Amino acid sequence: MNSKVKSIIICVVVILCLGVMLLVLNLTGKKYESSSETVSSVADSEKTIPLTDDIANDLDSTFVKTVEVKNEKDSFLISQVKGKTDEWEIKALDGIEQSNTVYSGLASIIADLSATDVAEENAEDLSKYGLADTKTEFTVAFSDEKNTKRTYLIGDITPNDDDYYVCEKGKSTVYTIASGSLSYFFYTREDFIALTMLDKPVSDEDYPDFIKEIIKVKSLDYDMVIVTPEESSDYMPSSQVMTEPVFAYLDVTNSADITHGMWGLSATSAVAAKPDKKDFKKYGLIDPMTKVILETSDGTYTLSIGNPVYAKDSQGKETSTVESYYTYLDGVSGKDVIFVVSADSLPWAGVEPSDFISSLMTYNAATDLKSVIVDNGKEKYTFKLKSVENPEAEADEDEQQTMMLSSVKLNDSYLDVEAWKSWYQYLLQCPTSEIYFKDPETKCYLSVSMNRNDGGKDVLKFYKDTNRRTIVKLNGKTSYRIESSYVKKLISNMKLAIEGKEINVD
Repeated sequence: MNSKVKSIIICVVVILCLGVMLLVLNLTGKKYESSSETVSSVADSEKTIPLTDDIANDLDSTFVKTVEVKNEKDSFLISQVKGKTDEWEIKALDGIEQSNTVYSGLASIIADLSATDVAEENAEDLSKYGLADTKTEFTVAFSDEKNTKRTYLIGDITPNDDDYYVCEKGKSTVYTIASGSLSYFFYTREDFIALTMLDKPVSDEDYPDFIKEIIKVKSLDYDMVIVTPEESSDYMPSSQVMTEPVFAYLDVTNSADITHGMWGLSATSAVAAKPDKKDFKKYGLIDPMTKVILETSDGTYTLSIGNPVYAKDSQGKETSTVESYYTYLDGVSGKDVIFVVSADSLPWAGVEPSDFISSLMTYNAATDLKSVIVDNGKEKYTFKLKSVENPEAEADEDEQQTMMLSSVKLNDSYLDVEAWKSWYQYLLQCPTSEIYFKDPETKCYLSVSMNRNDGGKDVLKFYKDTNRRTIVKLNGKTSYRIESSYVKKLISNMKLAIEGKEINVD
């Protein structure tokens, strides 16, 4: 929307609001009173009292040369960047990316500074306005012809809670100024820091190559490692796989933020610039709850997630709901800052493998296989598969023709393809809800080997753990523990498929 259209809309809204207010006043006959006289509406620009108009006829934000802020929390100097009239900086934050948007807002407020009312002229007792020994003040140096310099004191909030009492240092006229116009002067220097922690690429093509991600969660006795394999296959559901603590394919939906969520990560606030060891200890970042190490073609980034920040109730007391976390990102220039980041933006905080891996142990499409061998120690079933191009399907974007399973052969008998496919789908749904590392003490009682046309294969081996639990090794590595009832049903369903009958999925 262009600026002229915006201005027209704003004017119409203000006029409507004023009309409604006048109507209410006429109907009720009531007046809104301040501690002195009637307080003028902030929206009524004709009644506001300009405080900087006498400095220059064309005064705007570019005339604001420096601003020195002192308040209960901090004191700092904001100055124009050398050679630029529309950019500012806090030199104490040198080396840290700062937000010129916030600076511009501050400079604009100062250039247009105005009061809503005069609380008292020639006030003899400034203490009743909180202005005798105020802890908040700001000094502005302007670049007008006289190089004007003014200091304003900010006192108590007014009874209506909308304004503050303000006076120019050395003078006795007390004004009321809208609190929104003064909010910047209660800031700390950290409030002027840019909150984007790692820029998000403009397009998918601009993302650097994802090489490896290591997720270390303090409460777990293992690391989670996600990599981009050197060679990908069509049967892979995602571009990355987890290799530690077990091998697993990623769930496409739930893993995107885990693998690529660091790009575009933004904070809600900054709490410590150029932190020292005490700061890292204070915010739980020396031994963080979670640490994420992301290796890319553009460099390595390390995100540490420390102490939680709990939401507060209406009385200001902490609840059990985690609202955000203290974080620190290493590897990005200009970000030597401890930030507060919303919990919703930190999918790695306390994450477990089951939160982002696929529910399938293996992901071999039937059309990529030449055989499936099932061995229960007494009998061996060798299913030989054959696939052909699907004449009814269109080629994909790489002009590769879609394949279809044309036959399944067991010994000398051809099986019902659809019945066998249903069983194979049930096999692929072998659950992954419980990661397990302790090697079994029993012998393998069932093995399933899926042999691909490209020469690769995946082998599942099942070992009895308890009456209700079975340990599963994937390609020789202890990986999961599942319900034994699944294995029993897998065998019974296989026999149904051999007979061409409908399998039991309940």
